[in-house]
Amino acid sequence: MEISVFGLTGNSDVIRITAASRARKDKHAKRLRYYWDQSHDDAHALIARRFAKPETFRIFSVNMVRAICDKRASTYRQPPRRTFTGLDQAAGDALYRAMNADAVLKKASRYLEVSKTVMLQVGWDDDTEQPTLSVLTPNVLDVLGSNPERPERVIITYSGDRPEDTAYADWTATSFKRLNHRGAPKPVEGNPGSANPYGVLPFVSWHDRLPDDEFFIPGGDDLYAAQDALNVGLANLWRAVEHQAHGQAWASGISANEVLQFGPDRAVALPQGGQFGFAAPNAPITSILSALEFVLRETAATHGVGSDLFDLSKVAESGSAKHAGRLDLKEVRQDQVAQARAMETRLFATLKAVVNTHRPGTIPDDATIGCDFAEQHDQLSEAELLENARSKVDLGAWSPVDVLIAINPDGFPDRDAAFRELKRRNDETAALAAPL
Repeated sequence: MEISVFGLTGNSDVIRITAASRARKDKHAKRLRYYWDQSHDDAHALIARRFAKPETFRIFSVNMVRAICDKRASTYRQPPRRTFTGLDQAAGDALYRAMNADAVLKKASRYLEVSKTVMLQVGWDDDTEQPTLSVLTPNVLDVLGSNPERPERVIITYSGDRPEDTAYADWTATSFKRLNHRGAPKPVEGNPGSANPYGVLPFVSWHDRLPDDEFFIPGGDDLYAAQDALNVGLANLWRAVEHQAHGQAWASGISANEVLQFGPDRAVALPQGGQFGFAAPNAPITSILSALEFVLRETAATHGVGSDLFDLSKVAESGSAKHAGRLDLKEVRQDQVAQARAMETRLFATLKAVVNTHRPGTIPDDATIGCDFAEQHDQLSEAELLENARSKVDLGAWSPVDVLIAINPDGFPDRDAAFRELKRRNDETAALAAPL
């Protein structure tokens, strides 16, 4: 069958497909390394290109990549409220809790900022008889098909410490194969025919923005180039500090090989006309710091998270500047929520197929999901939060149950639990107020 790969066309075997995408996978593996504080080796390699003794540089970094990506990834900072139609609410909530959906999706939203494209895989745990959810990044993925939002084939590379330990999983809507490092099939227990039991790909694509004709969305290279520049700049800064932190002693009128003994308890004896002193260091520390701060602030501003994210001067921004920064983040979040809402719909459809395969009839075929993402608010004091909650209750927009959930969302994951706790507290208050 002729399969269209995003950028490749032809009858391609797994080894050839995965080898052809090596450059793209290496780039995204580097991005993930930078996110997880592992950019030092890359900085050392950059320094080695220009200096004869790179080992003399002390390399450290300020992780700009993670700070910006985490700041932008606000979609799942607070768990959304999911409502199910055609499925018992408690049963639906239990399925999502079983696969730890909110925590996985929070991590996936951050990786989405790093790589611009991720995939979610819905699986099944035979031990707990519950669904699972995991996130896959572009450094292990090859995706084939004609529609970026509806892939036809997914190949996952599981790299080992040795080349012979590498394995592959090859999925289509009708087949599932495990392959060794040479591309030869490996037996799958309970599935001798290499069939996909779900009838659909158990994967959900999630894009940073609407894709055009490529599955893996390009963009974001400037952030990692800025991180490289920052790392090298910090290494140069520290080298200047180490080499010129102290004044350099000098003397004239003595022989070149003569060594002077000097210190606070010694007198320096010089021949007639000789001179002795310390040369003051002239390292351009301030200029280097200004350049590094410029990189930090401009990169943050370019990515819509506000230039004060890396404000080394600790000078507060004006009110108008803060308001402009919030507007940028709110616009970013609006785009993110639109993509996440479409992803949640596809995720529920995939979850339905997987769960009903293992536990038939658990989720009715006509069941649907609605997702209400929490509004993003500015940082308020506790008094302001309570006043806002009181106003919403007075207007009828909230009940006291909503207030309790807003105060402690982890302690009261559903309305019934919050209602029971409020009733208990009201009964307790009434009992304490009653005369003895």
